[in-house]
Amino acid sequence: MKFRGRLLLTIVTFAAISFLSGCAESSSSSESKVTRLNGGGATFIQPIMEEWAHAYHQATGIEVDYQAKGSGNGIQQMTVRTLDFGCSDAPMKKAQLEEARAKGGEVLHIPLIMGAVVPIYNLPGVDQTLVFDGAVLADIYLGKVTKWNDPALQALNPGVALPDLAISPVYRAESSGTTNIFTEFLAKSSPEFKSKVGASTQPSWPKGVGTGERENAGVVGRVKNSPGTIGYVEIRFAKTNQVPFGAVKNRAGKAVLGNPASVTAAASATINLPQTEEPYSLHELTFSLTDAPGEDSYPISGMSYALIYKKQKAALGRALKDFLSWCVQDGQKYAAQLDYAPLPEALVKRIEARLEQIELEP
Repeated sequence: MKFRGRLLLTIVTFAAISFLSGCAESSSSSESKVTRLNGGGATFIQPIMEEWAHAYHQATGIEVDYQAKGSGNGIQQMTVRTLDFGCSDAPMKKAQLEEARAKGGEVLHIPLIMGAVVPIYNLPGVDQTLVFDGAVLADIYLGKVTKWNDPALQALNPGVALPDLAISPVYRAESSGTTNIFTEFLAKSSPEFKSKVGASTQPSWPKGVGTGERENAGVVGRVKNSPGTIGYVEIRFAKTNQVPFGAVKNRAGKAVLGNPASVTAAASATINLPQTEEPYSLHELTFSLTDAPGEDSYPISGMSYALIYKKQKAALGRALKDFLSWCVQDGQKYAAQLDYAPLPEALVKRIEARLEQIELEP
């Protein structure tokens, strides 16, 4: 009887150990199922996000699916957790932040990359690179400058034979961070534009002025195929589609082309300044780069952010942290070849500390 009792105890103990081991394996297996991250939003970041997704999958086996439908869509879908992370070139406004807090708690804004928004145009017979400034661009989108040979444009481009051709502005039809960067610069350059249109992801453009197109691809496509048009896109879309883009006069009065060096100069001049205006003042690590001081600064520079909830399920939270950390470190080596500006090293350290604040829940 004692032998049978000891045998029964051994069997029960072995079964219990096996059961607990199976539970541990099941838990580990459950966490390891995060093999895909779903993101979306800003088209500003789309070219480099596609490069990151490919490289990260090769390095880790984790797929990153990114749907570029505009910053507004990225904020909206992240808020309701349709996306694991949303991307936006405009920080969340107070109302958006309050809605997200009610649904899922605090939202982290993680800077990912910096870049230039450039004025593109289709002007047959003009081979020179045109020069613009904020005041003239504002008047074009207000409907006040309506011809390419307007004296204000001619003054910025002496010696260029500008045609007597109507200007047709093109803007983003959907909620767009690229629009926010562009209109923020125009609002800083023109009191009239600030009062009538303002800085916004989806402004109310003056009636009868211009045409809306969806996403950067839609704007560049419309301008490329329509003589007399002018638009604004992230610089990679202009270069890939071989559409001319202009230089823009900065605060120092110097005409500067958008490129990684001039965006870096804008960031260096502004990134350590107090961010006192909403929505930048509402968040850690969000920065206005437009209309930066300094002779070398490109005035329509911007930054794109990943938006995530601070509280995350453990497996997903770790996967997001690893991916975003890779983007701001290893991923920055892809910046220059795609005409973006890499994040400053000092900012990367601050981002890493912010990522450590992600709260992992069971």
